[in-house]
Amino acid sequence: MFYKVKRLFAFVLVLALTFTVVPGCGKSEQSGKIVFSVAGQDVALDEVWFYCRSVQEYYESYYSSMFTSPDVWTSSYPVTKDDGSTEDSTLEEIAKRSAIKQIREIKLAYSHRDDYNVSLTEKEKQEVAKQASEMMKKVTKEEKKTMGISEDTATKVFTESMVVAKLRSKLAEKEGVEISDEEAKTSKIYYIYFPTSATDSSGNAVTASDKNKKQAKEDAESALKRIKDGNDIATVAQAYGMGGTSGEMTIDADSNLPDELKKSIENLKDGELLEKVVSASDGFYVIKMINVVDESATAEKKEELLSNKEQELLSDKIKEWSKDQDFDYDKDVNWEFMNEINFASESTVKGSGASGNASKDSK
Repeated sequence: MFYKVKRLFAFVLVLALTFTVVPGCGKSEQSGKIVFSVAGQDVALDEVWFYCRSVQEYYESYYSSMFTSPDVWTSSYPVTKDDGSTEDSTLEEIAKRSAIKQIREIKLAYSHRDDYNVSLTEKEKQEVAKQASEMMKKVTKEEKKTMGISEDTATKVFTESMVVAKLRSKLAEKEGVEISDEEAKTSKIYYIYFPTSATDSSGNAVTASDKNKKQAKEDAESALKRIKDGNDIATVAQAYGMGGTSGEMTIDADSNLPDELKKSIENLKDGELLEKVVSASDGFYVIKMINVVDESATAEKKEELLSNKEQELLSDKIKEWSKDQDFDYDKDVNWEFMNEINFASESTVKGSGASGNASKDSK
């Protein structure tokens, strides 16, 4: 059994190459504590610590708004299991299982590197060694004592992560995965938005009165006329007090835009002003096309789409490789060792309720 947590695999794969808090060199007591095994490889506590800190950093960054105190880690939350049922668990427990899941997936993928003739070049090995060495300079004595990760462990994690990243690309290459220019096409527009909806003091959405709607439409039409007369669109936006609801925006096939807005800009050319105000359910828009194809944004989108497709292929392969890998998170993990990892005490979040006493029985 393991819990579903989105967006972590690719994040940890990258974060393992940039992780900044990793302890000193030499063998440690933690390196002798085997937490679980996968694909014929034993995984010791020091390596699990490494991934747990990566996952912890992800949670505290991505879900920063919910972290007001380290005690958030030991609070209880309802979670959905693979079989669809739910049960209460601490966030620390969820994160630990997520870390174990990431390790298992990377180890499984790494064990198939020879099937795809994937290895690191001498230059890449040197880069890994440099990263591991640089990390050792940023660690405190307390972190060394707590986690016990050696430079060898850091080098091992960096190596495996880089190999799996290359394997992911190799899978996509073998499958002929490509992203067309049309798929990645990203345009840049300048817009002025005259809203007809707002929020009240309680944060609830409210609709503008007919009088305010009429005024918004008249302002939008007046602004459009001024731009047609030769005034700069950004200057006009400021003149109408719309500086906070205007500006440049890149849009692509995945952009969440009102349908009316999407259709209205389909045939615009570079530098062309839309000749009419666009009426949408949430207000009125004045639009100018800056670039039909923004080369920089399109290149970034193509890279993003390719990475997503590569990750989908790798995830499918990992599922295939996992079929013969029976694993029970409760029975096959040494939770006595895992409970030595305390997210609350290692949290970078400050709060009056910080006690640092994570549950020792979460499993």
